[in-house]
Amino acid sequence: MACAQRYWVVLLGFMGLLLSIGYRAVFSLVIVHVNKAKHNLTDEDDSIFATKCTTTGTSRNLEVEWPPGVNFLFQTAYFISSTLTQFPGGILAVRFSAKRVCGLSVLLSGILLMVMPVAILKHYGFVFAIRIVQGVIEGVTVPALNGVIAAWAPKSEKSRLITISYAGAYLSTAVAFVVSGACMCYVTWYAALILYGGLGTLWSLVWLCTVYDSPSLCPCLGEKEKRLYEREGNNVKAGSKATSAKVPWKQIFTSLPVSAVFVGAFCRNWIFSMLIVEEPQYLKDVFHMSTANIGLFSSIPHILMTIVVIFGGFMFDHLIKGQIISTTVARKLAQCIGFGVEAGCILGLYFIGDWKVAIILLSVGVAISGLAISGYQVNPLDLSPQYASVLTGIARLGASGAIISTLLASQLTHNGTMKEWQLLFLISAVVHFGGVIYYGIFASGNRQPWAEDQTEKKLPNVVSSASINSMVDDNERDHLLAKSYNFVYDSDDAKDKLWFTTTI
Repeated sequence: MACAQRYWVVLLGFMGLLLSIGYRAVFSLVIVHVNKAKHNLTDEDDSIFATKCTTTGTSRNLEVEWPPGVNFLFQTAYFISSTLTQFPGGILAVRFSAKRVCGLSVLLSGILLMVMPVAILKHYGFVFAIRIVQGVIEGVTVPALNGVIAAWAPKSEKSRLITISYAGAYLSTAVAFVVSGACMCYVTWYAALILYGGLGTLWSLVWLCTVYDSPSLCPCLGEKEKRLYEREGNNVKAGSKATSAKVPWKQIFTSLPVSAVFVGAFCRNWIFSMLIVEEPQYLKDVFHMSTANIGLFSSIPHILMTIVVIFGGFMFDHLIKGQIISTTVARKLAQCIGFGVEAGCILGLYFIGDWKVAIILLSVGVAISGLAISGYQVNPLDLSPQYASVLTGIARLGASGAIISTLLASQLTHNGTMKEWQLLFLISAVVHFGGVIYYGIFASGNRQPWAEDQTEKKLPNVVSSASINSMVDDNERDHLLAKSYNFVYDSDDAKDKLWFTTTI
């Protein structure tokens, strides 16, 4: 019997995020490797896996002399350009074929990744140009992929299928660091760029040829799966013009819980850019690690975080559904524990100078931060399922944290000394602690007064919303209101599919 088509879609979604998000880590490690001349660095270290790259001193190795801080500015350019297209990418996914938008974005960026070695050999100005274009292209990848996954996830399997798909995003950095580190040390300096670009191109072709935008368009759907979607299909559709015209922009932009979501996203992007862009350079500058060892040690925190992300999601869902804690308490606990521990570990880097302790602190802090995925990233759906995509667009502006973080790193680490890096970690910890405090005070897990489409509130009701609000919790209230208004929130499933763009 053939495998259910939805599992194939989820598997390809997992692989797509594993590769497309991995593009960033591969490029970051390649630049750290070839720009050894920046601080007169070598590939010698005293770690437990101490070794020299076999490509060192051969024609398969490359050393360039670029201005101080340029490594981080490459990533700043990328984050700026990708920020410009992430929210529009969600609109493209709704208006056009989400499958094609996703597939073409991975394909084009993969081709540019394979062209990158030529740009590196020519001039760093060409590298800037490619990174800017890649940012524009990759900004639409995740929103478009979400459109497909949301359509293929039955309501009874929605959480598990989406969690499995997005596990690829969390694992991507770990896998990319290990694979690219080994490729550069034992094959050639540009091997990882060709490998990932080629695999991304192959993936996009398989995706475009075998995946459909929704189950209703798939001609190879089995009878059992057809019956499943008849019962539990999401019926994903684009939002209506009438609903979009009634978005309460003023209430949204003046909402403190919405601002807490933005602050959470800002802090996450600040630290994420530090891990994927700055951590490899830190291990190179301060501890003089080989590229292979940098790839290995940089991957450990992300592997641990992936485990905690999945565990945390199931744990907080269980606590909320069992009415052990409220939704608001769950979101604040997840956020404050996750980011609070991570901020403490980053602050610890300010005081230590031993590479073993540094790796332990990074591993513990990043791993526990996975709990925060059940905090600010889930929050838009709590505040307003009707306008979750709008809140997501605001949260995506938190990518400005990555821009500031990389710019700051480029200015503070000109000489690559321990003191310079310790100052950078101190600033990052303070920002993170500030974000934890703000979220702990102003976040909410309750549906907001402005959360619903005003046209729905005009429908006749048997039970008043005020009396229901005073008697039951959020989940039961939503159910009773739906019955009294004689409608269900099927349209919310369609409108909230862009919410999952906050997972990166």
